[in-house]
Amino acid sequence: MRAKGQVILNTRPAHQQAALSALLEQEGASVLRFPVIEIQPVEAVAATPDLSQYDILLFVSRNAVDGALQHFSAAQLAAVPRLGVIGAATRTALVERIGDAGAKLITGEPYNSEALLAAEALQRVSGKRILILRGQAGRNLLGDELGARGARVEYKEVYRRGLPAVDSGVFERLVRPAFPTLVILTSSEGMHNLLQLVDAAAARRLRQIPWLLISERMRESALKLGHNAPIIIASGASDDGIRQTICEWVEQR
Repeated sequence: MRAKGQVILNTRPAHQQAALSALLEQEGASVLRFPVIEIQPVEAVAATPDLSQYDILLFVSRNAVDGALQHFSAAQLAAVPRLGVIGAATRTALVERIGDAGAKLITGEPYNSEALLAAEALQRVSGKRILILRGQAGRNLLGDELGARGARVEYKEVYRRGLPAVDSGVFERLVRPAFPTLVILTSSEGMHNLLQLVDAAAARRLRQIPWLLISERMRESALKLGHNAPIIIASGASDDGIRQTICEWVEQR
């Protein structure tokens, strides 16, 4: 019960909240579920690429895995010579959908773009065709760096992130019994959305309580939004990494 007494706002997308909420509740925390990003499908179009033409597929998130399966079959994905993932959850989702990818799977630790780019399998990619499966308007770091290494890089957007259709009254009712002592935010876009989905008074209060973020890159975004309280960087973006970081932070206090 290492998080007993904490009231934690879980802002993960609705379909990805259950496991993290359960872990935190097992540690004694009260969890308020308030999704700040809605994952929406991207309609398939006639220009869907032929996966047999690619040497490597890269999945930037578990949403990319789910979205890809709206456009391609599991067999088509599994047939590509090499598959790369960012994130432990992405790896788990891919293995669950297409089976154990074994030696063809490319990963990097910690599970982020920079670590994936450091993987041995992505060092000599000159002339290889690489398809990056991602959300709408995702980061270009992977593609830019692989292109600089000589790869022929293309993107396929297989999902988009939207603002949930809720009014500020939903948040007001949610926090009426107890205001959060900590907010979990897993993207810069989620920070912006959170402050849009609440009224001005709630936004001020949220900026004055600790935020748990999943990367140092997010810290700058939080400060630009006027956050003025401790920032905790999770040891990993996985549910267990977030749980462990929160428990350690509570114990240190």
